[in-house]
Amino acid sequence: MGAIVRITSVAPLLSSSLLLLSCGTAPVDADTDAATSSSAASTDVPTTTAAPTTTTTATTASESTTGADVPVWPDACAEPIAALARSSGRLSVDEAGRLRDEHGRDILLRGVNTGGRSKYAPFVPFPIDPEVDLAGFTAAADEFYARLPAWGVDVVRMPFSWEALEPTEGTYDERYLDRYAAMIDVAWSHGIAVIVDFHQDIYASPFCGDGFPPWTLPGDPGPAHHDCDNWGYKYLTDPDVRGAFDRFWADENGIQAKFFAMWDAMIDRVGDHPGVLGLEILNEPGWGTAPDIGEWKQTTLLPFWNAAIARMRDRAGDDLLILFDDTGIDALSFEPVVHLRPGGDNLMHAPHMYDGGLINGMAWAGSEPMPILAEIAAFSAENGVAVLLGEFGYGGESPSGGPAWLTRTYDSLDALRLNSTQWELSQNAEPWNFEDLSMITADGEERPVVDVFVRPRLRALAGADATFAWQDGRLTAGWTGDGGISEVVIPARLFPDGPTDLSLRTVSGPDGACLTHDRERGEIRVMVPDGAAVELTLE
Repeated sequence: MGAIVRITSVAPLLSSSLLLLSCGTAPVDADTDAATSSSAASTDVPTTTAAPTTTTTATTASESTTGADVPVWPDACAEPIAALARSSGRLSVDEAGRLRDEHGRDILLRGVNTGGRSKYAPFVPFPIDPEVDLAGFTAAADEFYARLPAWGVDVVRMPFSWEALEPTEGTYDERYLDRYAAMIDVAWSHGIAVIVDFHQDIYASPFCGDGFPPWTLPGDPGPAHHDCDNWGYKYLTDPDVRGAFDRFWADENGIQAKFFAMWDAMIDRVGDHPGVLGLEILNEPGWGTAPDIGEWKQTTLLPFWNAAIARMRDRAGDDLLILFDDTGIDALSFEPVVHLRPGGDNLMHAPHMYDGGLINGMAWAGSEPMPILAEIAAFSAENGVAVLLGEFGYGGESPSGGPAWLTRTYDSLDALRLNSTQWELSQNAEPWNFEDLSMITADGEERPVVDVFVRPRLRALAGADATFAWQDGRLTAGWTGDGGISEVVIPARLFPDGPTDLSLRTVSGPDGACLTHDRERGEIRVMVPDGAAVELTLE
């Protein structure tokens, strides 16, 4: 457990925040560093002593790639490895905090949040006529989500709004539910699993926030709006925001029962969808007027997580992941973060991480991802919970140091085998609270950040002792096989014609390792005999 965060006065924290935003600078040659940084590190699985290296190459007897006009690689399997079927997007969490698929493989997910535009009416991440019928809506959703497989995306964190779902107390908006379910249908049709995320920021839209419906507030809170600079400070300074969270944690007027009833309605509508991977209880919970965040987590938030998990498990069953967050201020790592584990199985910790400068479209303030992520990975392994780095990213076209920071983040995520969803992907003609964090423009065109985001990875590991490096357009991965099929994602956006060079060698153990390049799916499938250590390289 980390040190307790003690907020005894708002002023010192605000002063340190402003100092970080205004004075922090990225390391020298930060943007150049993005192009040269590598991720060569072993996972936290125990390693074994390597035997002397010998090169062994699989025999090629026939074509072992899929798609037209593709080369026959010297290490291709005699019979192509078929894509492994999956009955759903469901995954389970093992005792070491690793995600496992139905084939028993260690799975590494990469994805996006969909995103800022979903926070206000009509509460979807792409432009639509508010009165469009469901068929027209589904067609627009397909256009939006269709770009993601070529980026290597296999998961989206899909925010939903309680305000949109239950605009009037006791009455659920069936059209909103139909549209949300349609987005899950479309995402899953593209092979993308969905995390159903109840999303809130500073409680509700009358406070320049989103999430909770205004009817949960006393009196007339005023109209909805999203035109506030530095809205996050309201967690610290706005008495209305802080008071709203105090009332929620005190369960005034039975608000928590209404919250759980809202979740019941969402679970009943989408919980049995094969494309749903998990349910995220509450984005970035606010601590109200509690003077000590660490103590508040232990005395208030943890019991709430336990109650929520029990209620949601009773409604949804045991096979969906349930995700729990840290506070928004924890994402900036101004102070050591207290990580607590709720009770239950198949849980996923979903912290966030931002650089204080980049989140505001300014220069990299110098925060280093690896120490933060290594601490989260250690918490995961010690407590048997999976990890999703649920939010991270930067604003603007390409702020100074942004590509370097993001590259280091992905290098660290790959090395630690931590799952992630980058913030964010939506088409924002009217930005929420002036935020400029989307990976695409209002017209749907890619922004430069996509060049950093799209990269290969070892998605499915059938074995242990994995290493991975992606540097200067060259991938090097190694692992010890268990006789199963591993998968390396090579996104079509980055490799439209497949790799120009691809090799697989046996470093130690039995021969017989071989591969299949599937250009259509953007992946390389590799069979490694049990106990064989291999190295895969491609360019």
